[in-house]
Amino acid sequence: MIEYIYTAFPDDNSYKKYLFNLRWNKHIICPFCSSIKNTKTRSNFRFHCNVCNTNYSLTANTVMHDTKVELRKWLITIYFYLHDEQLSYRKLSKVLKVNKNTAFRMITSLQNLFSKERLTILEIAG
Repeated sequence: MIEYIYTAFPDDNSYKKYLFNLRWNKHIICPFCSSIKNTKTRSNFRFHCNVCNTNYSLTANTVMHDTKVELRKWLITIYFYLHDEQLSYRKLSKVLKVNKNTAFRMITSLQNLFSKERLTILEIAG
């Protein structure tokens, strides 16, 4: 699977293009005020909301936001998190070739995300 990810996304920019299409497709939506009145900035994959006057990146309000870990490694982490019930942060650190503390933070971020989603689903279900 890892080889497939690196073949499908040879660099981080190719994954950013994929993530852009996955997240917004045609209309960029501000993650802060939900406006569609946005402008692309000169920086790659950064945007400016013309309503709330906020600058934001492609990964704003995601678990990948504000990390220095390349996005392809996040994709691999998400895959392993969903498919490997025996996933440990030490195992993930070896697979990704990152520090074990980084792997621990990545797994913890995903655990927090999915636990919040479970709570939301349970609240909706009543």
